Amino acid sequence: MSDAGEKKKILIQKEVTINNILKAVALDISEEGMFVTVHAEFLAGAFLDISFHIDDTPLQVKAVVQRSDPGIGISVKFIDLAPKDFALIQKLVERGSVTAPAEKAEKKILLVDDSTQSRSIYKNKLNLEGFSVVEASNGVEALKCLREMKPDIVILDLWMEGIDGFKILQLMSMNPELKRIPVIVLSARVIPADIEKVISLGAKDFLPKMTTSPVKLAQKVKEVLSRK
Repeated sequence: MSDAGEKKKILIQKEVTINNILKAVALDISEEGMFVTVHAEFLAGAFLDISFHIDDTPLQVKAVVQRSDPGIGISVKFIDLAPKDFALIQKLVERGSVTAPAEKAEKKILLVDDSTQSRSIYKNKLNLEGFSVVEASNGVEALKCLREMKPDIVILDLWMEGIDGFKILQLMSMNPELKRIPVIVLSARVIPADIEKVISLGAKDFLPKMTTSPVKLAQKVKEVLSRK
């Protein structure tokens, strides 16, 4: 249906219905598929019916789950698209986002995580909310960004090779400029001792990845920034 190679993908924020029952939100779409934020768990390889609208036209397409991030969402690939549905999706992708353009970002977020997939998932939603997001894949990159950009808030993974999140929090607490920057810890490992430690080091909140959707993270970011 389209050229070989990676397909163009656009950010959207579109309500979808899975299997005619479950309400969810798609965060991006391409000619080949979409990423859907949903708390329900689906196994890779599961077949789904996904309903949504493009402009005023309803579509119901079949899709297969390619990747599942429990508590966050699923990446699905469209299958057996009808020519008219493919044409509508293609036109949507070609013309760009269907959501209103975000206002000029006033707040800068430093997103630190060694998982490319996690960064991409959360960054998409934060961009849609009007934030400017800079990514760091390890502690060294994070410290460099902290010095250079002075973000308004940091979203920090804990367990990374080399300089981990605990060390970053400790170094920030020792710097008069950096210690004022709020930090939200977002970790896959939820251990009471870790939570106590990061709070003692100055983190504003601790969120478990398993139950933190992109929507929930964006809400928490706004909440923490409102306290500044």
